[in-house]
Amino acid sequence: MSKRNKMIESMVIGALIGAAVSLFDKDTRESFIHTSKRVGKKTAQVLKDPGAYSQLVKDQFNAVRTTVEQVAEDVRFVTTKVNELAEATPEIADLVKETKDVFTNKSEGIREDNLER
Repeated sequence: MSKRNKMIESMVIGALIGAAVSLFDKDTRESFIHTSKRVGKKTAQVLKDPGAYSQLVKDQFNAVRTTVEQVAEDVRFVTTKVNELAEATPEIADLVKETKDVFTNKSEGIREDNLER
């Protein structure tokens, strides 16, 4: 168990060192400061009025759920149509073959009539 703790500890130390080294870059440092300020303001707003944000989260959850339900319904619809097409395909193929045979027989009959004349 102590080996696992040392592993996690080493990973955290490595991550902190990597973060510190990345802050040597001016653009990264400015971006980090800007993002930190924005997160701080949002956190203060959430702490000030948690009810509004919980309602916002509920609304977004409901919107996602509605979208998922619509996608599921669309998938069911497409699946049904694909199954109907798969069932109809042999019938359509037979109908096309019969139509071809009828035209072939009629064209042979027309040729025979022309030859007799």
